[in-house]
Amino acid sequence: AKPIASLQGLDRNARVVYTGTFSKVMFPSLRLGYAVVPPDLVERFAAMRRAMDLCPPYLAQAPMADFLAAGHFARHLRRMRPIYARRRRLLVDAIAREIGAEVVGDAAGMHVAMFLDRCRSDVDLAARALERGVQVSPLSASYLGKPRQGLVLGFGNTPESAIAPAVRKLAEALEPA
Repeated sequence: AKPIASLQGLDRNARVVYTGTFSKVMFPSLRLGYAVVPPDLVERFAAMRRAMDLCPPYLAQAPMADFLAAGHFARHLRRMRPIYARRRRLLVDAIAREIGAEVVGDAAGMHVAMFLDRCRSDVDLAARALERGVQVSPLSASYLGKPRQGLVLGFGNTPESAIAPAVRKLAEALEPA
């Protein structure tokens, strides 16, 4: 399947800044992010970057630039895309089977959102899940207005064999005490 176009790729007015990190798709300790900035905003962004942090990770930048230029990153993404798709499918299927909650989001990225409209507090639920060894994020924290209860679940770094057991533990955390 072809990847979904980014918002920046659809922008005809050069007003969208595309940001990301290599930590999720490479390895978490890399701690290296990026911003693709419209040409007329480059100077302003560079000045803000300098003001924010005097110690950017120069040692990681040069090898990563070489890795990108040689096409290794693109090959890595092509190799990983079907793996992430399979993990997502396993997660969505396990949620349907064990919880029956509404899962939203396109088949892209390494997270899904799960709505839990009968849940009183997704913050409390996330804490109960963590007690069972399952780390999730409350969806209500992402709302500006009236929050909808739910969870954000990541699967990018989760082995396929761990997905169904984790969803079963999450289902246990949903049960009333």
